[in-house]
Amino acid sequence: MKEIGMLISQLEGFSEPSLKLEQYETDGSAINFFLSKAFSDINGRSVVDLGAGTGFISFACALAGANFVLGVELDKKAVQIALKNLRELKELGYTLSVNFVVSDIRYFSSRKKFDLCVMNPPFGIQKKFSDRLFLKKAFELADVVWTFLSVDSEPFVKAFCSENRFEVSKVFKTKIHVRKKFYFHKRKIDFIDVDLYRLQKIQT
Repeated sequence: MKEIGMLISQLEGFSEPSLKLEQYETDGSAINFFLSKAFSDINGRSVVDLGAGTGFISFACALAGANFVLGVELDKKAVQIALKNLRELKELGYTLSVNFVVSDIRYFSSRKKFDLCVMNPPFGIQKKFSDRLFLKKAFELADVVWTFLSVDSEPFVKAFCSENRFEVSKVFKTKIHVRKKFYFHKRKIDFIDVDLYRLQKIQT
């Protein structure tokens, strides 16, 4: 798995990151940690990546053996970069079943459910409740969800899951490395504490 994170970290990130959309890349170390926990849910499955950005988590899932990955992203420029990254991976010899669609996640729908939804969504810092919008959509699209969320968010996540007939099956503490992108960043790299969740639909 370490090779996947290293490969992903060499891909192109956001050219013009949006503060409003809380656009940060998911770094290679965080991706390796995610894959080490979620591999059995990814391998051989269909995956939707909400807020896919430039495709880092989408490509990681494909490299970890997902049958098909669809990245959903609002930012057209980010999708253009994701498609460029996909071409570069294919030129390196990787055969990946990955596609991207430009869409606001609120209006995205699928005729068939995916096996898995993955995401590193906005945490609701810049736009209140944006994390709830992503969780709600994830619950519509798949019965299993892996997501990064803000640190110590477990009480909220458990309550929100319960309201939507989901439950927290696993939660892990980790960090995301955030490179200096916005005016309020004081250091070249910050280490942000986050929670990584596995959420699943309650079977009746």
